[in-house]
Amino acid sequence: MTDNATPEPQHGPARQRLIRLMTTVFVVLLVSMLIVGTVLVLTQLVGVIGLNADLVTAAESVVSPVAFGIAAVLGIWTLLLSYAHGWKPSEG
Repeated sequence: MTDNATPEPQHGPARQRLIRLMTTVFVVLLVSMLIVGTVLVLTQLVGVIGLNADLVTAAESVVSPVAFGIAAVLGIWTLLLSYAHGWKPSEG
């Protein structure tokens, strides 16, 4: 039985270093976003349980811009990383 999968592209050493660096930045951004999102949710949960509406809205107003900023950078970085790996928009 033959394998119909597309072979993995072979990259040179400079591109492999770039991919490793970009992957490290991706992981840092992902973990940062997850941590900030967790802080936001847990802070709001404490506000809901404690019936403190000011804590819920303060958590949203302070943490949301950071979470959305990290998420935006992460989304763009993910696209750039996929291009570094050799993905082309025509591949679906």
